[in-house]
Amino acid sequence: MPRIYWLALLLTMVISSALTVIYVKHESRILFAELRDTQKLQDQEIIEWGRLQLQNSTLATHSNVESRARKTLKMRLPDQVQVVQLP
Repeated sequence: MPRIYWLALLLTMVISSALTVIYVKHESRILFAELRDTQKLQDQEIIEWGRLQLQNSTLATHSNVESRARKTLKMRLPDQVQVVQLP
């Protein structure tokens, strides 16, 4: 009889080991899919960051700032410039 118990224990361990392998493989696939999604999101964010930096550098040019100051704020260059030096 003890032989049957050992056989049953061994069979139970083999089945539980197989189920554990299946579970771990499934979790691994889920995590890999999440990793790919996160990498795609990261790539999109990097592209967006590049676009924003390009837009920022375009908006910060002297000609663009001057043009917006003239149109939006109605600013103009002074007619006469007088330099005063303090002692």
